This record gives sequence, C-alpha cells and structure tokens, in this order.
Amino acid sequence: MLSLLMLSISCSEAKTLLVGLEEANNLPFEYVDNAGHLTGFHVELVKSVASRLEWEVEFRRMSWPLVIKMLESGELDAATYVARSPERETFALFLPDNILHVSHSTIFIKAERVNEIHYEPPLEDFVSRWRVAIPAGYYMNDKTSELLQKGMPLEERTVTLAQLFVMLLGGRYDAIFGGTNALKRNRIGIPDIEEKVIPLEGAIFPSKQMYIAFSLRVKSPLAEEFAREYREYRQLPEYRELAEKFEMLEWLPTESEFQ
Repeated sequence: MLSLLMLSISCSEAKTLLVGLEEANNLPFEYVDNAGHLTGFHVELVKSVASRLEWEVEFRRMSWPLVIKMLESGELDAATYVARSPERETFALFLPDNILHVSHSTIFIKAERVNEIHYEPPLEDFVSRWRVAIPAGYYMNDKTSELLQKGMPLEERTVTLAQLFVMLLGGRYDAIFGGTNALKRNRIGIPDIEEKVIPLEGAIFPSKQMYIAFSLRVKSPLAEEFAREYREYRQLPEYRELAEKFEMLEWLPTESEFQ
C-alpha cells in the first residue's frame, strides 16, 4: 500500500516541460539530423538539465513569431535561443544562470562582391548606401534595433535566416545581418554556402546573451529550479564535453556573464 501511495505521489509531481523553438535547422544549436532526430547543443543541454530534475521535455518546433506569442500567452513553459529585451521582459523571465550561449552578429555579402562592398562605421551610412535586410523577430544587436526605431532603410523580412541567405544569393539584397555562426548553421540547407557567402570584414557587433526564457504566466518556479540545476551541471565534465561535441566552446558564456 505504501509503495502504491509513493508511486501515486511521484506521478502527480512528474513535470513535462513544454519548450518552444524555431522550426529551422539552426546548427549547432537546434536542428534535425540526418536520421530525423531533433538535436543540437541547446536541445541536449535542456534535456540533460531536465533529466537531473526528473522532468520530461516536450519540444515544439514552430515559426519564431509563434514561439514568442505562445511564450507570452503561457502556452509554452519556456523557449530557447531567446535574446533579452525590455519588451520580452514583460512576459518572460531571463535569469543570468539560464544563459545558453553568447552570440555575436555580423554582416554577410556574396563572396564575389568582396572587392566591391566594404564596411566602415557608422552603420547608418552603410545601410543608406546598400540594400540591407534583417529577419523580422530576430534580435541582432542594439545598433540594428536603434536603426529600425529611427526608420533607417534596414529592411525587416518575415522569413527565416536561411531564406534571407537565399535572397542574398539571388541578388535581392546586397548584404544581410546574421549571427557570426550563421554560415555553419545553414550549411545543410544551402550547399556550398561557406564558399558563396562571407562575413564582411570589420563588421562585428557586440555580443548578446541567448537564454532559455521562461513564461511569466507559469506560476511554479520552473525558471529558478532549472537555473539551480543548470548551475550544478556546468561544474561537471559532461557540460564541456557536450560543448566540444557541437563545436560550441567559443560561444560558451563566461562565469562573469552568468553573474
């Protein structure tokens, strides 16, 4: 009888964490491998921490605007690959210990135009001279956000970054913004992308922390529990081994960033 009671209590306390992520192959963070399995540094990291908490994890892949909408409504417990902003802080909790990686952004051009297109600050002059685009709903850096608010000719497209690369290669734009790891993330979907597209020399913009953000609509302290266990997990050899497996060492947050 006692064992049945304990089992009942255990089942009632079991937690399934609903995590939203973009329906795109964002290597090496979140993608579907050749065997059809969802994997990546973020995916395996969340699964490892959740396992230590004895939680199940259900990943839901969808368009990025829908991920943000469902995080805001509380239909998702959390979402990965989320940059912190004042707007998002109104509906999501960003704890320092829940940073997944640190991202830098740059400008990409077609390799064949390397002798034609050059970058020199200020960025306002560059976007005024060239046709430049950024995917809507993605945070790149504070400067691009500032230019969009000023109404500068920096076009926001409601497409994935992979689709924006296709537009760049097709001549729709002269340059596009993306994370410094964007070429690696899109090498599966766009053959030879690393030969056709290059980052623009000198156009590196300040870093931004990428979080697993938890919905403020969720009443239980999921974010705090995840943060506590994630902090412990980072002290284990498995954390660095996971980063090495996905070639993530250069994007790991420093201990000061976790503070």
